[in-house]
Amino acid sequence: MTTSTKHMPVVAAIPNYNMGHHLRLLLPQVLERGYDRVYVLDDGSTDDSVDVVNSFNGDVHLVRAPQNQGCTANRNQIIDHVGDDELIHFIDADMDLPTPEAAAVAREVMARYADLGVGAVGGLVSRVDGSQEPYNYGPVFSVKTMLTSIPPLVDRVKERPMLARAVRLLGTPAANKWPDILEAPRPAEAYWLHEGNMLIYSGVFKAIGGYDPKMRNHGAQDIAIRLEKHGVRRYFDPSIEVVHHYIDVRGKKRRIQQAESIRYLINKHGYRFVLRGK
Repeated sequence: MTTSTKHMPVVAAIPNYNMGHHLRLLLPQVLERGYDRVYVLDDGSTDDSVDVVNSFNGDVHLVRAPQNQGCTANRNQIIDHVGDDELIHFIDADMDLPTPEAAAVAREVMARYADLGVGAVGGLVSRVDGSQEPYNYGPVFSVKTMLTSIPPLVDRVKERPMLARAVRLLGTPAANKWPDILEAPRPAEAYWLHEGNMLIYSGVFKAIGGYDPKMRNHGAQDIAIRLEKHGVRRYFDPSIEVVHHYIDVRGKKRRIQQAESIRYLINKHGYRFVLRGK
């Protein structure tokens, strides 16, 4: 697997909904990073996203849903456009991609973990101010880990190191399952990964049927549960970095969709799993 991974085609898959303005900035960056193919997965945008993609004269492939179907179903559009032995790099449309030769780095990263049975790797998601997002990866979805979800609290007081460290320690032992945003990011085994910057083998993605299209939020947790059941390990590695611009196209719908997705996730995997994490 390591040898084949080093020569595996790498496909950039960019889910998009009404982010045409930022696509104009992101796509030139992606096209310079050595990907074998670049796709924009459009979720029925009503802005100028289609015109933006078409302006690249065929260098960027447009895959368009006839109507908005949600972020998870949108990501699944890549399935029909990749073979069984390719590497998919999901990059959200409101990102910048500063990593030089990102496609080559992607191959190297996946080869690094191939012998460990790793099928998906999450990269570093940073903010415009240079800080790392507190949710680059996380532990199994359960009551225990959600109630000790320390990252947002640490993030709020990160400019006060002593207080931030004290807050993080309050979350022990669950805190060590989350990124330590007070330290430089380093590789770590993870349960779920930030889907805005994620590498996954196409064969693995196809085998589990992609994302659950019924979930408009928390798809990262659901796909991690299914990967775990298939014996596919996940890792976080900061070698590939994206910078998140936080373009919100859902507005007030976001909180409603988050609540609905949590209820669906619990019903799908059972209360025992959510209560015990297994």
